[in-house]
Amino acid sequence: MKKPQVSLFLTTYNWPEALSLCLQSIASQSLLPNEVIVADDGSGDETKAIVEKFQNNFPCPLIHVWQEDKGYRINTIRNQAIKKTSFSYIIQIDGDIICDKDFIKDHISFARKNRFVIGRRVNINKAQTNHFCQTVKFDGINSFRNKTIAILHQQLLYNHKTVKGVRGCNMAYWRDDAFKANGYDENMTSKGPNDKEFAVRLVNNGIKAYNLKFYAIAYHLHHGEEGLRTNYKMLKQLYDEALATNKKVCSNGLKQL
Repeated sequence: MKKPQVSLFLTTYNWPEALSLCLQSIASQSLLPNEVIVADDGSGDETKAIVEKFQNNFPCPLIHVWQEDKGYRINTIRNQAIKKTSFSYIIQIDGDIICDKDFIKDHISFARKNRFVIGRRVNINKAQTNHFCQTVKFDGINSFRNKTIAILHQQLLYNHKTVKGVRGCNMAYWRDDAFKANGYDENMTSKGPNDKEFAVRLVNNGIKAYNLKFYAIAYHLHHGEEGLRTNYKMLKQLYDEALATNKKVCSNGLKQL
């Protein structure tokens, strides 16, 4: 299949050091995306200044999409980013991710029609996270890539039958497929299975989930989650409903239905 053009978007909220590390890793990719969108859930001026600094010399278009801070509204800003994308294939990460140098290249190599890709993450411990954030450099990360093992075990380790392991910090899908499912459910306004609920609706629309290991490696900076799971029970109910009813679209998403 012809390689798709790619929009990468990342979500961020008031962690400029992590955002700087994330953008550095994107700018250093062996294969660049066609554009990068910073999806900002209401950060202050310090984050804006980081984006403007990188825009001066970024190797591809860098776009800042911001919404007013009205609490945790990650699904809303994700939808705004999806609407803003200009290209057919979307790679989605978080602003606390440091991408392996072949992250984009790997994702593109596994892009297929009628498929979305579920990536993985490698957690960075608290001490190393503090070091990276203090220096605002990520020198010293050792890649866990082992392409020989990955090729030998490709068929064993990949399957399309489950959305288990979906993480919004490392996934990829076609823009048209996101619109089929009406994007993220904006009624989900705290941390929970937001990304999994979206993935279930993709599957219910006939899009195969493809679990990816050893490629598209994402290093996740350490942070706490205090106060973010304020409405988890309701979010879990929406996720369970999507599973049980073969739900294909949400009513409050990319388009208001």
